[in-house]
Amino acid sequence: MGITKQFVYLLCGGILILILAVFLNNSFTVFIMYNLICAALLIIDYFISIDDSDIHTQRNGEYKLSIYENEAMGIQIYNKSNYKLHVEIVDEIPDFYFQTENKTMKGTVMPQEKKDFQYNIFPIKRGAFTFGNIHVKCTGRLRLCTKIFKIKLQQEYKVYPNMENLRSYKLNMCNNRSFKQGQKSLKTIGKGTSFESLREFVAGDEYKKINWKATARENKPIINQYEPEKNQHVYILIDTGRTMSYTVRGFRKLDLVVNTALVLSDIVNQNGDKSGLMVFNTKVDDMIMPGKGANHRGKIMDVLYNIDNTNQTSNYDEVFYYFKKKERHRSIIFFFSDFNTLEEAENILKVLPAISKNNLVVVILIKNESIEVISSLSIKCKDDLFNKGVAIEILDERRKIINLLNRKGILCIECEPEKLQFTVVNKYIQVKNRTYL
Repeated sequence: MGITKQFVYLLCGGILILILAVFLNNSFTVFIMYNLICAALLIIDYFISIDDSDIHTQRNGEYKLSIYENEAMGIQIYNKSNYKLHVEIVDEIPDFYFQTENKTMKGTVMPQEKKDFQYNIFPIKRGAFTFGNIHVKCTGRLRLCTKIFKIKLQQEYKVYPNMENLRSYKLNMCNNRSFKQGQKSLKTIGKGTSFESLREFVAGDEYKKINWKATARENKPIINQYEPEKNQHVYILIDTGRTMSYTVRGFRKLDLVVNTALVLSDIVNQNGDKSGLMVFNTKVDDMIMPGKGANHRGKIMDVLYNIDNTNQTSNYDEVFYYFKKKERHRSIIFFFSDFNTLEEAENILKVLPAISKNNLVVVILIKNESIEVISSLSIKCKDDLFNKGVAIEILDERRKIINLLNRKGILCIECEPEKLQFTVVNKYIQVKNRTYL
């Protein structure tokens, strides 16, 4: 039990009586009686006020949250009593993984009324988290005491990749170099490898697409139209090892990759292809064979929301041969990883042919812009000279890695963090339309 400001003000009235006791006889006795009456009123207020059976509490809203998005958390209070209820509500939030402001909710609930309260949280880590008890502080009927109830209402919430970003990609028309919002199909007539139809030749068409038999039959130039192949397997390989544990602009590389993987998977399915997923480190942690549809997307979401990076070096040898054993179709593979040294890149090139021989592999690296900033700083002291030299050496090593991979026939692109999704989706479109060379 606690006391309210009103009770404190009531007690302050006794001080006036105490002051009068200095000038009047028997006033001190009145002072004692006054305080006893105040205490009695406090006790009476406690016993006539609400108890835990008079309130019902439940959580509202979705149990799926998005990382790095402001999410509304709802709590409903049902006042079963016959008098107005003044409440303060505090939720138990998992430490370290959520940012929140003004999580104390205050309000008035009328008799027999259900009222919704809301506060906002900002998830900073993916995974499953349990929200604990709800603490409800109620003011007594006489407004003299407060009662605090701890309501056991533990609930698991799952923090998924940023689904707000996914909804913003409901999408898309594309051409050879970019995609635009507003269309339902990624289809691009005239590109790709799957025959679609015949049409009359027009200026600007490629001569190699002329269908000579149809041309002779119609006595005018006729060309073949092509569209990108459908139901092609497109895999997303995500390395969760040491090289993906770093942060870029305050965001973990792995979080950026997970968001991009979901966007790419959605677009792959929308384009008529089948998306697959492999998550690995020292071994293959999860593998989802190519598919499409709502159930397939749900499987990918359930794998991606809870993956985390480690400080271990990934075993590419085992992972690539595992992939080769499981997948027999020629596929497009988007391989999200990173290499800090030229030696690491050369080591992976020794085993990469296990999957690059029969598949088209696109290696995705995330640019570390802080290194570029350091490399361009003016030198003012010895420390600046040392830091700049190291930064230039790292960037030079990185360029050599990208060039080495491209010379070996592996498409390798380095993306700025904020353009990762856009760049990867465009690369998929270019690969499908054979415009990446």
